[in-house]
Amino acid sequence: MPGIATLQDSLREYEGQVAALVASGDNDAAREMSGRIALTRELIMDAAAEVEAENRALREAGSAARAESATIGAQLLGDIAAFAGISNGWQGRAPIGNSMPSLARPANAVSGLTTPQIYRYDIGGPVAPPTGFLATIPKGATEGDEHFYRAPVLTNNAAGWTSGNKPESALQWTPAVANLETIAHWMPIKRQTANRYKLLESIVTNSLLLGLDLRCNEYALRGSNSSGIVGVLNTTGILEHNKASGKNIKDTLAAMKRKVRVATGIAPTHVCLSPYAIEELSEEKDSTGRYLFPEIANGGTIAGLTVVEDVNMTVAAHDSVQAKESALVYYPAGASFDVADPEEVIVGLKDSQLIQNEYTILAETTACLRVDMPACFCHCADLGIAAEA
Repeated sequence: MPGIATLQDSLREYEGQVAALVASGDNDAAREMSGRIALTRELIMDAAAEVEAENRALREAGSAARAESATIGAQLLGDIAAFAGISNGWQGRAPIGNSMPSLARPANAVSGLTTPQIYRYDIGGPVAPPTGFLATIPKGATEGDEHFYRAPVLTNNAAGWTSGNKPESALQWTPAVANLETIAHWMPIKRQTANRYKLLESIVTNSLLLGLDLRCNEYALRGSNSSGIVGVLNTTGILEHNKASGKNIKDTLAAMKRKVRVATGIAPTHVCLSPYAIEELSEEKDSTGRYLFPEIANGGTIAGLTVVEDVNMTVAAHDSVQAKESALVYYPAGASFDVADPEEVIVGLKDSQLIQNEYTILAETTACLRVDMPACFCHCADLGIAAEA
């Protein structure tokens, strides 16, 4: 199979050809080329899955010594034996994407006749970081704002032909732009912290980069910057669904799944729900007290869809309107998150920190969200769930 970079080059070439064919009025050739585009996107997904599987196998085969430096913070700071602290102007980069490795726990062994006083300030982190919506869509690299053609809702007028004009489906590709936006996260640290490897590693991994990762997920879903990232839920052309009276949540998700299938010809594979919605679904029972959805959990299934947990699916209360739980049924390859500047951590001074014995650590990334096929996403703004406080 060709590499991801080669496939992405082919995808861009096909998209350019579609644009030229549409402009020239050759719709038959444009439709044929759109099929190549869909196939190439699937090949990119397959190639990405193979790379991820290879990386996972390498991580699992790592020795205990390598596990000691498995966290993102350790990747940025380097080997602990060679660590000599960091100072103003220090930079570290790591290709963390949106699947940070499991967090290695530092050893806490004390030996010798006299027990020393050890102050452990490393910050405890989750066993595994949240994944969220962004972890499920393809990732790519870019050099700037991306101009592309957005696919229309499927109109299929194919039919038998004997004479005259052959059947035509009048499809219109819409020009669109995915603009770059920088997402950043900074926090102050004491200068002494810059020389404490374990403490610094914990702060970078469990607070700084985790916060950045969560915010990137929010932007991918609900971004509203017309000159930057416009999230999927704010993208023109996505499908909308209103929960019908008398229907339960599974009925609603099945209807949303059908809408995507009919509008695109592609079967959706995922549903994004908030932790509150997943909790409510897990507690629903039939008249005999049996749980209706025993498989509902992050990574589980409902209505044949893989469940993705993301806190951004809760619509916050505003203007006397109560909080609502929403859902997004989708096919991941309908969008991509393309990175211009990968995640990096920078240490510097801000305001009067020099005389306050402090540094600032900053994490940031620059990327764009490109929604090629809006109809691959179906959104229900209100599931009618009253989540517990």
